[in-house]
Amino acid sequence: MLLDRRIKKRETLRTIAEYEVLKAPKNAAKLKPPVGPVKVSLLDISIGGCSLDSPNGIPVGARLAIKIDPLVFALEASEKRKEPLEMFGRVTSCITKALWHYRIGVYFTKIKKKDVALIKRFMHIKERRKFQRWNMTRT
Repeated sequence: MLLDRRIKKRETLRTIAEYEVLKAPKNAAKLKPPVGPVKVSLLDISIGGCSLDSPNGIPVGARLAIKIDPLVFALEASEKRKEPLEMFGRVTSCITKALWHYRIGVYFTKIKKKDVALIKRFMHIKERRKFQRWNMTRT
């Protein structure tokens, strides 16, 4: 049985993100983190963290700088934003899904207030769309 250790509710989405390993643990002999920025798919997000589909395995405990394309969030929240969401995080899990596909779980350690607000609005809108709408007109 898998335990969901997530603190905050996450919303599934597909968009482009970019991460760079700032600091890797010294005991990470098996997984060599990539040098420089890596473009990946963002799988899900919450105000507390996210999941990335990466071609590279990243050791648990590694510190990352993450940039996320704002287009999906801006469209949902009806905003015009061009600068990426930027945050720092710590890798909490790295699971091999297939050859050259790792699911990286990241806990945000630092995120701007405006980015938190945008993620909250995005999640609120997505949550509202899940509930059934009632038709109050008589036929």
